[in-house]
Amino acid sequence: MKLLLVQPAPFEHGRMGLENALWLSEPVALTSIAAMVKGRHEVRILDMRLEEDGVLARVLADFRPDVVGASCMTTDAYQAQAVCYAAKSILGDAVFTIVGGHHPTLAPEAHDIAAIDAVCIGEGEETFAELCDHLAAGGSRDDLGAIAGLAWRAASPTGTQQRRNPNRSQARSLDTFPLPARELISSYLGRYFFAAATPLASIQTSRGCAYDCNFCAIWEFYERKVRFLSAAAIVDRMEAVAEKFIFFLDDNFLSHRGRIEEFLAELERRKPGKFWMIQGRTDFIAQHPDLMKRMRDAGLCMVLSGYETNDEGTLAALKKDNLRENNLKAAALLRKLGIWTTGIFMTRPDFEAKDFEAMWAAIREMKISIPLVVIHTPLPGTQGWRAERHTLLTEDARFFDLLHAVQRTRLPREEFYRQYARWNQATMGSSRESLPLLFKRPRLTAALLKGVPTFVERLKSLRRVIEDPQSYLRDEADVIPREAGGARREEEIAAA
Repeated sequence: MKLLLVQPAPFEHGRMGLENALWLSEPVALTSIAAMVKGRHEVRILDMRLEEDGVLARVLADFRPDVVGASCMTTDAYQAQAVCYAAKSILGDAVFTIVGGHHPTLAPEAHDIAAIDAVCIGEGEETFAELCDHLAAGGSRDDLGAIAGLAWRAASPTGTQQRRNPNRSQARSLDTFPLPARELISSYLGRYFFAAATPLASIQTSRGCAYDCNFCAIWEFYERKVRFLSAAAIVDRMEAVAEKFIFFLDDNFLSHRGRIEEFLAELERRKPGKFWMIQGRTDFIAQHPDLMKRMRDAGLCMVLSGYETNDEGTLAALKKDNLRENNLKAAALLRKLGIWTTGIFMTRPDFEAKDFEAMWAAIREMKISIPLVVIHTPLPGTQGWRAERHTLLTEDARFFDLLHAVQRTRLPREEFYRQYARWNQATMGSSRESLPLLFKRPRLTAALLKGVPTFVERLKSLRRVIEDPQSYLRDEADVIPREAGGARREEEIAAA
């Protein structure tokens, strides 16, 4: 059978977001799934983030796949659905369409539409492989009940409805999965990046998270399980890529000291000569300065952390299970070691001007290299979604990008965005304070120089959007009313 796997494009090219300006990682979910079926089936991967708009239609018409699959998060859920609509439009009902990823797993009912034949829930490798083998053997589309981890549309006396099979076990050792089929994205390699770090390879060395922050659904997606790739397998993959920079996609790389020590021992023995970046918690960084230095010496060059806030009460409310002191210690330690910090900070719809100012001051105090400021958003599938869904102004997936307020704002809405749009300018001093890090690691600086011109151009495009308060309001026009703000003023009137 012919299989086409698609990574959807952003809803709007040039719109802000990490995937547009700061970070573009390989579609590892798709290369991992493709590795399970290549050899038995003919597979192609399209990364529409790096293609022109008309390419999908041409590939569908020329390649004529039997199965079309798309992976998505919440913000590109509609784009994944559009891929399936295009497939059905061009190829008719003969093509089988399926979507998977975080949003389909946590909200499968949102993808219960005529253009989508099935939804993959949870990890997709084995589920997709079993589905394709079943269809290739002539199995019926109305007889998919034996495939774990699948929700599918089936005929019933009252019409077509979505049926959901039992979840698939997430117990398989990561070492037993085949290597991601990176050769299927060879035409895109060299175009992935994080800031100025390019060309960038992406490797996932673990799945799951042991924490249960109420604004995050990672731990729910992986059913509270955490599994690790062995140290030897990680370094094998590092040696197999040609790229100088590697981003480890683990949601929390810094979760187990013993595992990191094994990895470092293997890395120090084999010396692949790569610079690598991770995501990790500040409490681990603050508590393990010796290990962080050893990681720096082995090539660690950037850590992305969710600092969220510098307010103890808010950290507790988010179930972050962390302290302001750890944020401060971690930022200082990384700066001392010459490791760049990318910090995510979370504003809230109930912010007033003084709250924004306090956040800018905290970011400057910590001298974060690349501060990223988002808006608290109850994402589908999270505890926050279940608790706050009744407060949402819209459930339009496009606005769940952490860059729009989907709840009422305490300030008038225009004023809220005026304050929010200042974050890049207001924290510029923090980034400038990090420039001396360039002189601490000259070999790293030399490797980054190639990507600087392109990164600067991307930043210029980003700033034209994020620093314009009206851009947020234009996005929301006809979806969220401007009057959905000024809650404090209404409270004061009611109290009077």
